[in-house]
Amino acid sequence: MRLKAMLRNERGKRSVRKMRAKGLIPAVVYGPETEPLSINLNKSEVEKLLAKASEALPVGLEIKYDDRSEEMEVFIKKVQVDKVTDEIVHIDFYKPAKGHTMKINVPIRVFGKAIGVEKGGILEIVHNELPVETLPSALIDHIEIDVTHLELGQSVHVKDLRLPSGMKALLHPEEALVTIVVPRGLLVEEAHEAVEVQETAEPEVIKKGKKEEEED
Repeated sequence: MRLKAMLRNERGKRSVRKMRAKGLIPAVVYGPETEPLSINLNKSEVEKLLAKASEALPVGLEIKYDDRSEEMEVFIKKVQVDKVTDEIVHIDFYKPAKGHTMKINVPIRVFGKAIGVEKGGILEIVHNELPVETLPSALIDHIEIDVTHLELGQSVHVKDLRLPSGMKALLHPEEALVTIVVPRGLLVEEAHEAVEVQETAEPEVIKKGKKEEEED
């Protein structure tokens, strides 16, 4: 994914309002080896980008200066939205550096039909993203979780994931990511079945006891 930007020299709320009136969105680029750089983005291009982008997908950013252009690979760090209008008002981009880790949220994709669901359970996705600390070279655009093998009441935890070398999860290892919930109705049904089995078995035990007494 690519995005074009223009260097922004003007500061202040008044200049920002003028830019937004022209269909521009203010943004900033920063990183461990990059001084904060203020830029302007085309609103329509940004909206198209955000419709298919995530924090874990790199963006090819081309910044136009007065006399030259510069290309860099960045990641979407923060999108600020107006609480009333839901309009995008500002974006933070992070430029990684070799040897430096970064904290980012990687999308989780769940696939397969769980055995527990076939038995009446409900698939509950606890986390749609996994917060990680990673080297840029280890970053992946998503994490896949196969739930086919999950029985009723079973879960996939953070500790069950196989993450690339150079990436570590920032959630507790025992944290559940997806789980097969047993519906209350199913629990009641199983309880009734257990009681019926027990009631059927008890007379047989009594009969066996009487027979043994008669033989004695």
